Amino acid sequence: MAIVKMAYFHDSLEVEIPDRNLMDVLVPADVPKSADLIGCLGKNLENPAGTPAFSALCAGRRKVCVMVCDLTRPMETDKILPTMLDKIGAGSPNAEIVILVALGTHRPLSEGEIDRVVGREIGKKYAVVNHDARDESRLAAVPGPRPDFPVQVNSLLVESDFRLALGAVKPHPVFGWSGGGKIVIPGVSGHETIGISHWNSCPFKGTEIMGRVDNPVRLEAEAIVAKNNLLDFVVNAVLDENGEIHDLRCGDPILAHRQCVDIARRFYLRDIPQPADAVLVGAGKWAPDLWVGSMSVYQSEFFVKKGGTIVLFGNFPEGVGRTHPEILEWGYRPYREVKKLVEGGALANDLTLAAHLVHLGRVLDAREAKCLLLSEGISPSDAGRLGFERLDSPERAMERLYRLHGRDCRVLAIPGFNSTPIVSEHPVA
Repeated sequence: MAIVKMAYFHDSLEVEIPDRNLMDVLVPADVPKSADLIGCLGKNLENPAGTPAFSALCAGRRKVCVMVCDLTRPMETDKILPTMLDKIGAGSPNAEIVILVALGTHRPLSEGEIDRVVGREIGKKYAVVNHDARDESRLAAVPGPRPDFPVQVNSLLVESDFRLALGAVKPHPVFGWSGGGKIVIPGVSGHETIGISHWNSCPFKGTEIMGRVDNPVRLEAEAIVAKNNLLDFVVNAVLDENGEIHDLRCGDPILAHRQCVDIARRFYLRDIPQPADAVLVGAGKWAPDLWVGSMSVYQSEFFVKKGGTIVLFGNFPEGVGRTHPEILEWGYRPYREVKKLVEGGALANDLTLAAHLVHLGRVLDAREAKCLLLSEGISPSDAGRLGFERLDSPERAMERLYRLHGRDCRVLAIPGFNSTPIVSEHPVA
């Protein structure tokens, strides 16, 4: 008998799985990490990919915008940000420095949460601003790729003469991989721009986007960022199962990102010998709500058989999501259904929500799968509105799997303590 710990926000739940049933437990690969994070950072800052040394770039700046992720995107920002700010200060002692939290459409961070991201001393010394995708007074229009794709970004990017970003690289359902220019689009973009960029991924299967760096959605967003000079330098990192930095790369937003993706692929790409009857997925401390925690479900498309079952372990103390309660009104649906709602006008003004409904709905549709939910933050009735079946314990979940797939069902577990999805270059048929 195997006892598998599944992430459950700040806690964990244990699942007893007989050895005959457990196919594997998928976590990021154990790749040796740098023993000296700050030394590794310093080396990469002075030998970046595709740009002059960071110290040279920091000289003579007037206004600097540093983009960082919120708490739903694990990254040891507080460990590497001080070094970067010191170098900026040394090169441009009179520069105005603003730290911009790339929220996308997520809720703003509280003062205490900002301290957790950047560190208390940094939070006291520098201006830290929550991006607001709906505040037109803080957005600036820049040229988009076509008339039906207007682009607005936080005005700080236009006002600054040096824009840099810190973020982790992991598989992503819209942009293939996080990191690089994704922190601009959608991270610090206007609501309409965010919605269009996400909706553009919906006609594709999840397995055609996640883990694929050359997917058309990412390439278009990168072209917008480059054409409008919205990002000058990135520090992108690869994280282990505990959310700690194992390696990083710095420099040009595309070249450094691709170098980091090459590293990340060794961590996050895994294959299994045959489809699983059931995939257990956990949503850890990075997922206070289902809006964020749905990322755990997306990876299941690579591994679960047609007619299989996904079991989502998500405490979700903030429910489906404070900024997107409308999820409950519509439930998760395949692209063909949501497309009609968009074209009919019901969801035309919120393509971000429409895309979210598709991203999870397309997994259930493509794999003809059920989704069982273990959650204290989502009631049984709300789970039903989403198209889920809520259960109250891991034991009941396993009994439900036995009834659905037999006592010899094949179970795959992805604990999810790191926010990073595990995907495969060879998704199951």
